[in-house]
Amino acid sequence: MKNSLHDLPAAERLSELLDLAVGYQRAKVLFTFAELGIADVLQKKPLEASEIARLKNIETLAADRFLSAAVSVGLLEKDGEKYKNTDLAEQFLVSGKEFYLGGQIKRYSERSYPAWENLPDHLKNWKYGETADAAPEEDDQGGEAMAEQHNLSLLHGRYLAQAFDFSGFKKILDLGGGTGAMSIGLCQHYAHLEACVFDLPENIKVAQEFVNDSQLQTRIECVGGDFQKDALPENFDVALLANFMSVSDESANKKVLREIYEKLPVGGVCLLSGLILDDSRLAPQTAVLFCLEDICWNAPDVERSEHTYAEWLRETGFTDVRSEIYLASTKFICGYKK
Repeated sequence: MKNSLHDLPAAERLSELLDLAVGYQRAKVLFTFAELGIADVLQKKPLEASEIARLKNIETLAADRFLSAAVSVGLLEKDGEKYKNTDLAEQFLVSGKEFYLGGQIKRYSERSYPAWENLPDHLKNWKYGETADAAPEEDDQGGEAMAEQHNLSLLHGRYLAQAFDFSGFKKILDLGGGTGAMSIGLCQHYAHLEACVFDLPENIKVAQEFVNDSQLQTRIECVGGDFQKDALPENFDVALLANFMSVSDESANKKVLREIYEKLPVGGVCLLSGLILDDSRLAPQTAVLFCLEDICWNAPDVERSEHTYAEWLRETGFTDVRSEIYLASTKFICGYKK
């Protein structure tokens, strides 16, 4: 006997599932838009599909469908037969602009996206803490990969400067600071502030170039070393650990927190920043998904909950522990030495 129409699933539920299933298609439209440099082409004036197709050596019909897709995901607007950038594309995807994030988008496409292809195998093979003593994946945490993420990290530094009052502090230890982007953003906002970026020697070379470009080399020092083997630098009153906690296991993280506590003066503060899960471990969604990113890159740990990190700080001796979301899904947790 055939099912009646009343037995059919709700159309909205079916649409919801299919929409979830084609999320990768929207992502690939964004990746391709960045790779082709469409925003650059349309920076000066709107163009028709045929003109864009000629400039990018694409069949006009294929270009028309791709540009329509870019409109549908919010990257372009169409006026008559001409396309122009949306504010989103104009601000973040035009190369050379201050907040250009094309490098970050290309990183998702070329480095992150392929790693997710074998997620079932990664889930089955990942072992907690197994890679704690191994060199980090070059494609994930190497100098080139970090350079691609520089502008996004710089934005985080500038937003953190507005969310947390650094006016009463003198010097930041930016632990695992990558390109120094967070320190640059903070020092640009606070004219009195100094920083020490501490990261692996091969990454510090990249950091020094960005610091020099920012003309902050007299206020930002770049020091190479391995926090698991080498002593941390001295004379700081703020310790910043941004996107840091999943690069080591729990024991190593607690060890470095103890060392930071010992080196901080009374009144000093430790700031953990990143995609930190809420206590349900179900949100924010970006943080939940990036836990799987950690697993795909075979990191020794994944992001923990706000409660867990707060407890680690309290166990170390920090007090007045609090947290705040300061940019989209990014949160900081801070604790003070009294």
